[in-house]
Amino acid sequence: MKTRFWLSLLALTAAAALGAQDMQAWLPGGLRAAGGFPENHEIRKQLAELVFAPVGSEGEALPGVESGRIFGQRSAAYRVKVRLERQQGHLYTLFLNERPLSQRDGRTGPGQFPVAGAGAYIIKRDLRDGSFVQVKIYLRDDPDCYVRLFPNGSRSTLDAYLFGVPVARRVVVPMEFESVLVEPFSRVMRATAATVQWERLLARGEPEVDRRTRGIVQGIADRLGTLGDREDGALDAEGRFVFIDSGLPQDGVQGLNCSGFAKWVTDGFVYPLSGRYLGIEALKEKHLELRGNRWSRRFEDERDPFFGLDWSRNLALSLLEAAGYPAPGPESSDVRLSEYVRYTEDVGYPVEELPLVLYLETVRSPGMFYLGSVNREYGSDPVMRQHFHLLVFLPYFTESGAFRVAVFDRGRESSLGEVRTRFTGNFVHLVRLPLGNSFEPPLPASRR
Repeated sequence: MKTRFWLSLLALTAAAALGAQDMQAWLPGGLRAAGGFPENHEIRKQLAELVFAPVGSEGEALPGVESGRIFGQRSAAYRVKVRLERQQGHLYTLFLNERPLSQRDGRTGPGQFPVAGAGAYIIKRDLRDGSFVQVKIYLRDDPDCYVRLFPNGSRSTLDAYLFGVPVARRVVVPMEFESVLVEPFSRVMRATAATVQWERLLARGEPEVDRRTRGIVQGIADRLGTLGDREDGALDAEGRFVFIDSGLPQDGVQGLNCSGFAKWVTDGFVYPLSGRYLGIEALKEKHLELRGNRWSRRFEDERDPFFGLDWSRNLALSLLEAAGYPAPGPESSDVRLSEYVRYTEDVGYPVEELPLVLYLETVRSPGMFYLGSVNREYGSDPVMRQHFHLLVFLPYFTESGAFRVAVFDRGRESSLGEVRTRFTGNFVHLVRLPLGNSFEPPLPASRR
């Protein structure tokens, strides 16, 4: 188990060491990175007369298309819905790929055709003169993951967005825009492979790792009812409810706060490795030499502004030590991405960028979970940055390749959307911890 644990850590540096030529290994034998990207060029070519019809004559090119018509494909099992929309002086021609209905709702019948579905094409034209403005192509089943292509003389240009953040801008595509509208998207990818990292934008996960992660997510969710909620609450090494500050046993209603819950999750991976759960005192260690300054140290006792940062780093250190691989230092598990997003020392990332950060991390380093220390400028006399809440993130890909993040805090499950709403304008500092093969969190001694 230790070998497998260590190999997952080595993957972090191995991924960073890949050169440009190595990253193109996905090209031979077809676009493996596309992972079955749902093309609909068969229908776009079939309906080229509609795509290029003079504005106002669409009905002649394809009667009934205003409300939408569905076409089957010989090249794929899914169908494509084609419809027209007119909004604010523009004509939109939509080619929408079919999605199967959820397996959980038990319904049968035809699938759905989401606008923001992977492979959907939205062609935009100016109603005044019929000129083409752009085509928007969704990369994933997510409204914030897409590319836009624009006409540019005898060529086209491309912008790419991943979870709302621009990851490629003004990329020259050596294809006429009219060709882009009817050719397979794989041709656009091949034409821009030296500039756009498609293998990252279209990643679909690691099936075995993702199955394990989904199982752990379910294991956490199934145990939430045993924990309870209590300010300053945690379980000690013997599984007793205590107060973090004093170490004294809890009276009355027992439970965990956000820090105690993050410890409970981490304990679930520590125990299979070491046969013990973590003590609390070591997790409270303050790393004064690594964060803060002389001015902030005056408030260490009164306001403890870096508690969440220190606690999360100490949990990561403890898990590595339990596996027999001491980390170089408390900051060794910090998530410090250098592409597309900006990391701020001891602060992390804006909460709005969490989806992209966690996606990139999961693509680069599958089999990890993350502790996030939420922080913002807080209080008065003085106003200072304070780490005041901890979140647990378990990112994974579904069987269909969609990216998801399970979010837990303080004994409950939430979502990235809720986190972004709840902590708008805040920052989250992330530490990376490896998922073990087994999850055995402590059962509170009072509830055994």
